[in-house]
Amino acid sequence: MSLRWTVKLPAALLSLVFCCNANAADARVHALQAKQPNTPQPGVTANSITIGSLAPLTGENAETGSAVKAVLTAYFDDLNQHGGVYGRRIVLRFDESGNDGATTLKNAKRLATAPVFALVAPFVPDAEQKLAAVAHSSKMPLVGLLALSVPNEPANREVFYLLPGFQQLEQELVRFAAARDKAAMEKAAVVIADNKLQTDVAAAMQATWKELSVDKPQEFVFSAAKGAEVISDLHKQGIERVFFIGDGEQLAPWIQAADKAEWAPRVFVLGPLLDESILGAPARFQGRIFAAYPQLQPEMGAVDEFDYFLSSHNLASDHRLLQISAYCAAKILVEALARAGKNVTREKLIQTLEQMRDFRTGLLPGITFGANRRVGSFKAEIVCVDLASHSFQPECSKTAKPE
Repeated sequence: MSLRWTVKLPAALLSLVFCCNANAADARVHALQAKQPNTPQPGVTANSITIGSLAPLTGENAETGSAVKAVLTAYFDDLNQHGGVYGRRIVLRFDESGNDGATTLKNAKRLATAPVFALVAPFVPDAEQKLAAVAHSSKMPLVGLLALSVPNEPANREVFYLLPGFQQLEQELVRFAAARDKAAMEKAAVVIADNKLQTDVAAAMQATWKELSVDKPQEFVFSAAKGAEVISDLHKQGIERVFFIGDGEQLAPWIQAADKAEWAPRVFVLGPLLDESILGAPARFQGRIFAAYPQLQPEMGAVDEFDYFLSSHNLASDHRLLQISAYCAAKILVEALARAGKNVTREKLIQTLEQMRDFRTGLLPGITFGANRRVGSFKAEIVCVDLASHSFQPECSKTAKPE
């Protein structure tokens, strides 16, 4: 599936966003550091540490890639003005990722041999796993890979994700639906509008059905050519809940076809693939569309601080979720570099990240990594598409405004 990352975190959703002993953890990190040899590290000099990142700067994702680059550049510029990390400047080497997987792979390998010490917040649509493989083979830490698809059980020790991806969000949708009425899950179905996305989330969904002791729902493939036929079949079977596997452009005709058939099941969708056009869905679906997003947990003043950061560097906020993710990835990397000590190595950095517990970026839930955990936060926020107020809400009103 080739995704164009122009999806914005809906402004309506943004309006909703207003465990271990630390000393013991630090002691363990310092003990690990004492055992590490003081050998030259790629991208590290007495005065600087070179950090790499990639994103498309041309093509359909160029605007989003440029926004990520701008946030990282501004963040490290600010950091360097305050002395960097242990007196070392952070040098950002930012490369064009390319518009296809092969080019991205070639450019990632070139970046790895530049050399750079670590990667931060790379944005490489459809080539995330290729980049992860390069990081692994190069033993190069990668902090905050910006990915919609996150392996359900990440095994690559070099790669750290900040937020849940499709797999984790789909699992939360299933748990959410079951918590509302587990008995109704017998009348659920999975509607597949995108085969690539289905491949990504199938194992995660299967694990959740098993976890809940619920039989796997029947799957239906939806296409424009057979839309009415699929809708009729689902309607006749009395399906009341649909887990829709597709993006906003695929969801819109499906909802219109269901409305034409005077059928409105509860629909559970992946929020990052929607835009605000969903707020114009037929009134029949009021209170019946639920979307899962990675949860944001801004602390008091953090949103204002981030907005000031953007405005002080003349940055727009058109790609807010990715901008927040890149900003927080940079903050986590800098924190880990500081904890790792002046004689930092790639291995020290990885071990330090593994010791990170409930680290607060100000904008995201507490970030926790571990030896067997590479996703910082699994928290999801499930909102209702409120057609009455044209907004995303924790709970929907019962009726929509007449069209």
